[in-house]
Amino acid sequence: MAYFKLNTFNGIAPLIEPRLLRNEVGVTCQNANLQSGNLRPLFNNTEDNTLVGNNITSYYRYKFGGTTFNLEFADDVDPVPGPIADDAFDRLYWTGQTFPRMASSTQITTGGSGAFPRSSFRLGVEAPANAPSAAVPTGTDDGTQIKYSTAYVYTFVTAFGEEGPPSDPSNVVTKVDGQSIVVTMSSTSGSKSDTNYTHKRLYRSNTGSNTTDFQFVTEVTLATTSFTDTKNNEALGEIIPSTFWIAPPDDDSTLYPNGQMKGLTAVGNGIFAGFSGKRLCFSEPFLPHAWPVAYRVTLEDEIVGISMAGNVLFIGTKGTNYIASGTDPQAMAIQKLEAAEPLLYKRSLVDMGGYCMYSGPDGLIAVENGQVTNVTEQLISPVQWRNTFVVQSAGRHEGKYIGQNSSAAQLPTAIIYDPRGGMNSLTTVDSLVGTNDNTRLYNKGFFTDPDTNVLYLLKGGIGGSPPTVKVEIFDDESSDTTRTVTFKTKELVLPSPTSMNFVQVEADSYTGAGVTIKVFGDGTEIFDA
Repeated sequence: MAYFKLNTFNGIAPLIEPRLLRNEVGVTCQNANLQSGNLRPLFNNTEDNTLVGNNITSYYRYKFGGTTFNLEFADDVDPVPGPIADDAFDRLYWTGQTFPRMASSTQITTGGSGAFPRSSFRLGVEAPANAPSAAVPTGTDDGTQIKYSTAYVYTFVTAFGEEGPPSDPSNVVTKVDGQSIVVTMSSTSGSKSDTNYTHKRLYRSNTGSNTTDFQFVTEVTLATTSFTDTKNNEALGEIIPSTFWIAPPDDDSTLYPNGQMKGLTAVGNGIFAGFSGKRLCFSEPFLPHAWPVAYRVTLEDEIVGISMAGNVLFIGTKGTNYIASGTDPQAMAIQKLEAAEPLLYKRSLVDMGGYCMYSGPDGLIAVENGQVTNVTEQLISPVQWRNTFVVQSAGRHEGKYIGQNSSAAQLPTAIIYDPRGGMNSLTTVDSLVGTNDNTRLYNKGFFTDPDTNVLYLLKGGIGGSPPTVKVEIFDDESSDTTRTVTFKTKELVLPSPTSMNFVQVEADSYTGAGVTIKVFGDGTEIFDA
């Protein structure tokens, strides 16, 4: 008697003509977990919380004092925890809003009401706009001491001890040890908004000109405008460290016509990276407020997104992609990648841990230590990818890449790609988020908790008045219910015409929603039970 039997179930491979597929490979495989070889449904999502805003697209779980705070942003934001271990301020840094920002636990969790973060500060410290002035030295000059010329500069300092670049130098005055000089500084507290400058640091040159090294004299409050310097040369402190510590590209269009720095990423060794237009930027190690011009590299094409890919930084552009490697921001090696796979969508770029994946023009692209691979090349054709499967935003869940087409013009489609799966690699999901009273819902953003590997989704609506945005846990194993899994085989051709006598399904359970099986013959449904 002719028969066929499916002992295992695989994912889909739309590239291959259905009649040429192995029996176990599906024409349709939706909402399925295939890790065990059996056909198991994904769990339903569970709602974690409700956010305050209605137009939220980015989400971050900030943990402080044993409590998790749900940070929400209307912009495409990239938050990064501070690089200092056991940071007393629990600082968080992010880009994507009007200008790069930072905040401590105090700003994030206290003050006012409504959404978190409650407030923030501009990232970086500006140089004072006005040079100090030095008065004529007072005190005794008996004519026996060596005279030397000196000048002053000063810097702004934040409440977190972050120091900015110096002002222009003062006028040069000549003095001898034992004499005093009254130094006058501007009363302004800087031209930028959202700053938290609290002090000024005064420095003095020690070798007779205003272009030499400046050494520490004193620190005064921000409101202080006059200081009398009585120190002799040998009493001066450290050389000013912040001469080149300028702020990252911000909303000052006269300096940065391509806009503020985006894509904040922790590179390692305490170094942060970001980009503005074609410019790739690196910070001083363990000093995220300092972004020297010497640490910036201009590439040939406009940068779309950056991500760590193993031990290197992947830089995806609208043209040729690059990787950057090194442990010193002054000496980063930039290498052009030969693969013609530009990064289409910034939010499709996901750090998978050891490598990154993103949506390219021909398929899903993986980059690991400079090696570029089209991982869907054997599963999806470039035309199929562009017409049906192209990913616009994505997240990571238990080692899998979860991607969706999140166009508001249509209900989105979503894929799950498991790089460990072989023929089980590719499946689809009917909807990443659950339903409620709003009939048209879609996922607005992804966040993977690095501590638990749980994937959180932002549930919102398409068109009309947006519903309250809710946070859902994707494929939550604690859920009491599962999704409806659908698997459709190819057309199975028997060696000779035959009449079907029975169909048998082996399952763990037939209760609840149960199991439905449909049989088609010559394209017509002939059995449904």
